[in-house]
Amino acid sequence: MRLLNSDEMKQVEQYTAKYGLSYQRMMENAGAACARNIRNETEKEKSLKRNVAVVCGKGNNGGDGFVVARKLSENGYNVCVIMASGYPVSQEATYMYKLIIDMAIPTIWYDADKAKTVQTIRNADIIVDAVFGFSFYGNISPELRYLFEEMSQAKGVKFSIDVPSGVYCDSGYNDPGCFRADYTIAISALKPAHIMHPASECCGDIIIANIGIPEESYKLVSDSLYTHNRVEVSNLFSERSSVSHKGSFGHLLCICGSKNMVGAPVLCGSAALRSGVGLVTMAFPESAYVPIASKVTEALMMPLPETAEGTLSASAIDKLVASLDKYSAIVIGCGMGVNEDTKAVLKAVVANSRVPLLIDADGINIIADDISILHSASCDIILTPHPGEMSRLCGTRTELIETNRVGTARDFASSYNVYLALKGANTIVAQPMTKKAYVNSSGNSGLAKGGSGDVLAGLMGGLLAQGLGTVNAMTAAVYIHGYTADGVAEKMSKSGMLPSDVVSELAYSMRAFEK
Repeated sequence: MRLLNSDEMKQVEQYTAKYGLSYQRMMENAGAACARNIRNETEKEKSLKRNVAVVCGKGNNGGDGFVVARKLSENGYNVCVIMASGYPVSQEATYMYKLIIDMAIPTIWYDADKAKTVQTIRNADIIVDAVFGFSFYGNISPELRYLFEEMSQAKGVKFSIDVPSGVYCDSGYNDPGCFRADYTIAISALKPAHIMHPASECCGDIIIANIGIPEESYKLVSDSLYTHNRVEVSNLFSERSSVSHKGSFGHLLCICGSKNMVGAPVLCGSAALRSGVGLVTMAFPESAYVPIASKVTEALMMPLPETAEGTLSASAIDKLVASLDKYSAIVIGCGMGVNEDTKAVLKAVVANSRVPLLIDADGINIIADDISILHSASCDIILTPHPGEMSRLCGTRTELIETNRVGTARDFASSYNVYLALKGANTIVAQPMTKKAYVNSSGNSGLAKGGSGDVLAGLMGGLLAQGLGTVNAMTAAVYIHGYTADGVAEKMSKSGMLPSDVVSELAYSMRAFEK
């Protein structure tokens, strides 16, 4: 499902106007669609009264609000329009404002009568926010902050048109004083703010309103940002044949672990096995054999020479490289440790792999110290950094990474010709040679625990080994990982859930994606 930022939405509207659907007609259609969705949601509650406060700004979002007020009034609702910031400024919004005046719909000017405004909002059964929409930037004024606080705390059912006022359309940022809706009616398409945290938490349930924009208009705007829902992820999978065998579903090699880090390979290998992959081979330092083999009983074991510290030794390289042709995908790095020997192992695997190679955790830290390692690759390289690891890769502060997650992921993927999953509240999947990226919409704060990344690496590696294709495997893995964690949180708690619980739940959640 495509996400459109504010500039792209403006372009779509410009193209649509050229096709013959005027801005005024689009505004009429948008307001009518919003009113229809408001009726659909509120009339489910038979006891709900029909007093409506529509709070309008002076821009085109306010114009949509005037249409909502008119349509609801025509349908028998008791509507009052609150003018939040003065007279409308655009030609289309001014026209719609005149129509509500002609209908004698009651109007209150917030700056002239704050007390009456607040009382109207508190008495409303339905509150409609049509102040800023997708054009907001900067900071909310103290006057509007007070108004939005009253609106957010009111007892009525709360709707926002397109984007809640005070939320940045193009990112996950929101002003702390923004309006918080029960429902947000997205005009024509989803926007980044509808998906990205913490802004998405202000949106409530999302409804997409079709306003008659032709498909041709969307095609004229370059592809950029997408998200997946459960059905779209399910469509990435093929039906498992009744005559298949273990060789039909790929063979994953996991080069993970060290003497003091045995949990990471266990989580990675266990998640890979739950992904549906046919075979998993675990390669690790020989001293880790007992704790790993006793936990991951279905995998093949490849104990390898180790250093005095219990990490993989450079002397393991020949055996590893000689075996690489057996596998359909490789995961390397989880719990591997960072030293000259593990660096040599990683360099050899990167240089010799001919199948998708996922580099996680300590593998990323090794690359951050020597980015030139990536230059020797002749296969798809997938990096899965969390923000701290990404800051080391980029040589910049984590806070700067977090303020521009999509741009950072895109730029790094293109600069270094890698596929990148920038983990976080909304994991970003970016690919080389294109600006197309994916924002994940599943998951919860219960994943904010050590080991969650190892589970994701194993799951993603398993899907890569099954031949989903690099981007499909990445987007499917991050969605399924979050979706599974959401299921665990419902049964347990976000605080109490563990990465191993997510691995166990994969056995059940994968059913939602099977054909």
